Amino acid sequence: MLGSVPQCSIAIFSLGLSSRGAGYGACFMSEGEEVEEVLENIALCPTCDEEVGHIILRTKGRGKGVDHLVQCVVCDAVHNVELRPPKSTEVRFTLSEGSDSRQTVIEVDIDEKFSMGDEFDHDDAVWKITRLELPDATSSKHVSANEVNMVWATRCDLVVVRLTFTEGELSFSDRIICEPNQEFKCGTIYLHNGERWRIRALHSGRGRTLNGSMKAGNIRRIFLHLPPDFEEAKEKRIRERGRWRGQEFEGREEHQQKVREANIRKKIRNEDD
Repeated sequence: MLGSVPQCSIAIFSLGLSSRGAGYGACFMSEGEEVEEVLENIALCPTCDEEVGHIILRTKGRGKGVDHLVQCVVCDAVHNVELRPPKSTEVRFTLSEGSDSRQTVIEVDIDEKFSMGDEFDHDDAVWKITRLELPDATSSKHVSANEVNMVWATRCDLVVVRLTFTEGELSFSDRIICEPNQEFKCGTIYLHNGERWRIRALHSGRGRTLNGSMKAGNIRRIFLHLPPDFEEAKEKRIRERGRWRGQEFEGREEHQQKVREANIRKKIRNEDD
């Protein structure tokens, strides 16, 4: 895949893969130990009509490729093996980071295969393919480089989260870059540029929620307010507990009167039932 890192999963190299003239290869263990093993160069022998081991007799560079003169270890026949790099082609990409998108052209092998969900490296970032557009504007789950019209991809190693801060009647916006799995929760305190803000709401693009939590990869915007100071928090608690006898606050008598009237109406309804 474009920009991906090759992985060693087998311990046999063909002529097309080995860069060691004598046919040696090595697999590295996870502990860092190197296990070296003599390996045959595998190629199709025209005499045996099957892929067998060969001895490289001579190697000669040809442009960006190479020609090997090899000898079959089974029938001793000598023949040439020509190795040439694949031709390249330019493919258009639309790369998205949050709500920001840009178009670019990337050169890839002409036999490259793209699939939905594939990830690749580009510009020191990791991208995930989300759409493969064909020349007729339809989409496909799998397509080759010489058939695709546009590859759409989103950044998946980091995401951009937009923030809206509100202080009274004033509001301003900013954005942060974080990992997709970072979690934000409504009601929690968030420190931004040295100031404390309370997360008021989370917007996913489909709707806004005032409760619960959400991962950064699913968030479109976070709304934040300044948290109340000590005196404001104290007054709020008093208002919330105002129905308790002995609490003094503005409008206490009116509140108590409303409670008494509501209790009377409830009692009447119960008697009628």
